[in-house]
Amino acid sequence: MIILQTLGLILWLLAVPFCMGLLFFSVLEKQYRTPGVALIAGYIVLFAILELVGIPVVLLAVYNGFSIFKWIFTPALLLCAALGVFVAFKIKKRGQVRKFDTAFGWKAISTEEKIIFALFLVLVGFQMYMAFTRASFDGDDAYYGVQAVIAQQIDTLYRINPYTGRSAPLDVRHALALFPIWEAYVGSMSNVHATIVCHSIVPLVLIPLTYLLYFQIGKILLKKRRDMLPMFMVVIALWQMFGNVSIYTTETFFLTRTWQGKSFAGNFIIPAVLWIFLSLFGEENEGTGLKEDAAKGKDKTGKPGFWLLLACLNLAGGASSSLAILLSCLMTAGLAVLFTIRERKPVILFKACLSCVPGGLYVLLYLALTHGIIVL
Repeated sequence: MIILQTLGLILWLLAVPFCMGLLFFSVLEKQYRTPGVALIAGYIVLFAILELVGIPVVLLAVYNGFSIFKWIFTPALLLCAALGVFVAFKIKKRGQVRKFDTAFGWKAISTEEKIIFALFLVLVGFQMYMAFTRASFDGDDAYYGVQAVIAQQIDTLYRINPYTGRSAPLDVRHALALFPIWEAYVGSMSNVHATIVCHSIVPLVLIPLTYLLYFQIGKILLKKRRDMLPMFMVVIALWQMFGNVSIYTTETFFLTRTWQGKSFAGNFIIPAVLWIFLSLFGEENEGTGLKEDAAKGKDKTGKPGFWLLLACLNLAGGASSSLAILLSCLMTAGLAVLFTIRERKPVILFKACLSCVPGGLYVLLYLALTHGIIVL
């Protein structure tokens, strides 16, 4: 039983998101076709699909909502994963996928850098061990964790008050943030209790995933000093470990409330916006085919893969928190203005506006529900 549960968790937390991320390999430059980018992109797409499928079910299904959600969500994930594998296979046949060792650049770094990077892995391993064996509990668990348990055991979505256990009107304030429902889904598909998924399993995935995102950011920021990248990751890991200067810091949420949507919003969604804009306009683009692209009439704005990923991200943030989607759209607008001025290309603003359309529709729906314009 434990072996089957473990395989189920690996399938739904690693294999399926990774294969979904391969979908973007057809619209990303070769330098970004790496396992890390695939996993990050896969989780962004996963949470975007979670919102697209889950919101109508939450709003319209009073009874058996979780079962209906699983019947729709599971085929959607498997279809995207299968298409991702198909895309990667076609690209690999053309020799346009980077090899595993060159993707991480392990052979090119010195012994000293390998030692520092090993220290970083030890720090991450320690954080994962502590998150697994010293799970922290707080008042929000009485809501977020219980919503996942209710979905599993009673088969309803946000229709029961987790504090009393009684039926209640739809909780529109939280109903559009489906992070607990995803945790319940993973537990249901793996035959694991939702509480175990939240407190013991999810941190083992989201902690490395967050560091993988910071690794991608570091590769761009330290383009001209790649030898400093291992030390950059060590500093980030130490920053997370000793950032508990108050109960409100993202570092506190990262290690003590990893399974809550607001933690995912601060530690993944917001940095992912920065990563996408750095990938579009950062230093890594210099000397990596940009001159060739200019000769062909292309420029930095003509990267459809990252613009599509940004649109998915601006919707995926809603799974963690309704505020996260507003922040990601505001960051998109602000960064787009800055890069429009720097590049002197108004088309950047247009593409940024298009990428905010999914998030904007989410915000309008949230406002309509919370202000009584739409009554269910």
